[in-house]
Amino acid sequence: MMRKFIFMILLAAQTLGCSGGEVPEALPSGSGDAGQGSGSEGGQGSGTILYVSSAEELKALGTVAAGTVVVWRNGLYGDQVAELKSAGTTENPVVLRAEKPGAVCFTGASRISVSGTWAEVNGFWWRNPEPVKGKAVITLAKGSSHCTVRDCAVTGDSTKEDAETDTKWVSLYGTDHRVEGCTFRDKRNIGTLLVVWLETGVTPRHTIAGNRFERPVTLCDDNGKAINGQETIRIGTSDYSMQEAACTVEDNYFYHCHGEQAEIVSNKSCGNVYRRNLFVECQGTLTMRHGNNCTVTGNYFVGNGMSGTGGIRLIGEGHTVEHNYLEGLAGTGYRSAICLVRGQENPALSGYWQVKNAKVRYNMVYDCKYGLNVNYASSSSNQVVPVVSTVIEGNTVSATSSGYAVDCATEPAAPEIEWNDNKLYGRQRGVSLPSLTSAPAKPNVQPAMNAIREAAGCSWKTE
Repeated sequence: MMRKFIFMILLAAQTLGCSGGEVPEALPSGSGDAGQGSGSEGGQGSGTILYVSSAEELKALGTVAAGTVVVWRNGLYGDQVAELKSAGTTENPVVLRAEKPGAVCFTGASRISVSGTWAEVNGFWWRNPEPVKGKAVITLAKGSSHCTVRDCAVTGDSTKEDAETDTKWVSLYGTDHRVEGCTFRDKRNIGTLLVVWLETGVTPRHTIAGNRFERPVTLCDDNGKAINGQETIRIGTSDYSMQEAACTVEDNYFYHCHGEQAEIVSNKSCGNVYRRNLFVECQGTLTMRHGNNCTVTGNYFVGNGMSGTGGIRLIGEGHTVEHNYLEGLAGTGYRSAICLVRGQENPALSGYWQVKNAKVRYNMVYDCKYGLNVNYASSSSNQVVPVVSTVIEGNTVSATSSGYAVDCATEPAAPEIEWNDNKLYGRQRGVSLPSLTSAPAKPNVQPAMNAIREAAGCSWKTE
């Protein structure tokens, strides 16, 4: 893929990371030794290469001119609060990169903020970041546009579990940003890992592509209940949920993203697209929690029978769920393979809005505990408004012997659904639809899933 090509040139035949206090070997081409301070080849501008080895040296550059490449020298750096101000253009972006991908490691309270236009940050590793309340490890600032974070990693393998200090690892403001080819592993403190923040009158249009996400730790309260706010990705907030975000989340690999064990990805805005993502053994769902008119297409959800593993949950209007593959998901209720939720009467922005005008079509659901869980709400809820004006067609669904291919609640009010040409194997409740006498054959989707897994994440080793 193009996003990895430039790094293969730099890596040659060897990939080096940094561990302990060692400083990896510097690049031989005019880079000098790590820690010798900043330098430059000419003034700022197109074709200029500058060298830095501290946040102070980066700050001293001021607003970096279009076409400038800033190289951060290899090394292990603690508590670096860096800021990149960019005046890049489409033809001549500003690039801030590690001297060698993965060989610039930041520790402690290190973080970076990027402002301006057409900036690219790549090849850096934030290792075991110390959570600083209200601060993200990586921030693309308000008013910024067309900035990219590429081939970077944030890993928290040796951090302590912390249910008090809410931080994000990535905060995206502005418009038209990309986060691609990065690895995010083992966030152990409270707070969503990556957030798209909406602002009045601003359509973000960000792309989150080809990343690897792992979040195996679940923080619980004193009663053993998972604490809210441990999503892997959230796009928007309740207050801005009826605003267009038009973001794309594609080709990402989610592995053991348990977090709050409810929402792996929390959609809280309109017009977003989720496609070709792979979810493996994740306890929770891709959840359209707020907002309308989103598309979920061509994704893979594999549970391997792990408890609590789910698929797609729909709330709101105009969503399309099509051509997804879901297998071995053991979740029930909201964590069913595909769940369409009942709404509330006169809901607040933070409430449950009625599912209306949804299209659930051409999905393949195999050996799941609950295949299609329709018109669902917990027994203790005030969600009484049924699913309406919805089409469920062309799906292939098989359930485990103890589960249901279709479970459709008809109380307190029956849903309004058009059922067309679905191939159903397993028990049904609340409906009586044509069913198969034998389990449907599974397609061979392993090569497609392997391709997503192998291409996701940064180009260098973080283990």
